[in-house]
Amino acid sequence: MKKFWNFKAANGRAELLLYGDISGETWFGDEVTPKQFKADLDVLGDVGEIDIHINSGGGDVFAGFAIYNMLKRHAAQKTVYVDGLAASIASVIAM
Repeated sequence: MKKFWNFKAANGRAELLLYGDISGETWFGDEVTPKQFKADLDVLGDVGEIDIHINSGGGDVFAGFAIYNMLKRHAAQKTVYVDGLAASIASVIAM
């Protein structure tokens, strides 16, 4: 499945690329879904910093709030970069 986000982790630091439409379910296998996002976030383990890069036109409000809350609850220090666009619910995730 191709995802519009990618996590990388090394030396207590992680990078998240959140590129694409945010959706509550997958139709074509390329939407950002909260369930898969949570699974990938958990795999990072105990990182101290997360750099979040966003380029998204937004999407499903409920899915976006779920992703926002998952990131908010994570203990790591977060820094957000808007690489192109953070529109609609993607702007909430950026907060």
